[in-house]
Amino acid sequence: MSITINQPFKWMDSGTYQGSPLEPLIRDEALASGMRDQNATPVIHLWVYDQALYLGRRDAKLPHLESVLRRFGQAGFGCVLRSSGGACVPLDAGVLNVACLLPDTTISIDSFFSLVAQMLKVGLRDFGTIQFGEVAGSYCAGEYDFSIHGKKIGGMAQRRTRYGSILQLCINVDERPRGEWMERFYEWAGLEEMESHKPIPRIEAATVGSIAGLTGAAVTVDEVKARLLAAIRTQWQVSPAPFSVNAELRQEAEQHLASRLQLFSYTAKQLAAPDWKLPE
Repeated sequence: MSITINQPFKWMDSGTYQGSPLEPLIRDEALASGMRDQNATPVIHLWVYDQALYLGRRDAKLPHLESVLRRFGQAGFGCVLRSSGGACVPLDAGVLNVACLLPDTTISIDSFFSLVAQMLKVGLRDFGTIQFGEVAGSYCAGEYDFSIHGKKIGGMAQRRTRYGSILQLCINVDERPRGEWMERFYEWAGLEEMESHKPIPRIEAATVGSIAGLTGAAVTVDEVKARLLAAIRTQWQVSPAPFSVNAELRQEAEQHLASRLQLFSYTAKQLAAPDWKLPE
């Protein structure tokens, strides 16, 4: 399915975060709220968080979630409960996050996935053929996983807001034991104790990889950003722009995510504190 976007995309990079893991999601939300402007154009927002577990709502039912988050906090991981679909995804300095935002609430879910899949195939073509489809046994497995040589290097999730559509994805660039982290996370969190409503059916570390690990290229996040931009611009209108978001929209977005959607967010230091507890 070929989707045509006639407006130019703004390519905005907001850098690397180490504070509240909710902050980049707040900025995505604020950008989506900005789609209410009659002159709004599509945005591609790039960011990195070093390092945290980005939980899905399904993970909130894990029987030992509080204790496992405390253990990961002691190992240097923050955490956040995100609003888009899926289950837990580990982020670190070697994972590139990309949000594609459209001033359109009518585009179908499949069409939006198809558009971004096309962009990824073009943008990552220097690293080989990108395949789409669920990688069974991987963390946050889904129909729109993308892989190289059968190993997952990323996944996509999307949702609608009142004024626009957001598709968020992550790309594992360098090689780190993310599969092993998630094996331990779900083991310690009690996945096997659950009889129903499991966030994932199972987790196998060997199903997960990275661009660097699967291609043998000593590639960095900055190099992947540059190659993505150069390749995508060959087929779509994309204009780099400094990252900016309206302060009022940012405040509105923070209140919406933290208060209305009740998303929690903690740094590693907060999780490791002796008196830390999950909100009830």
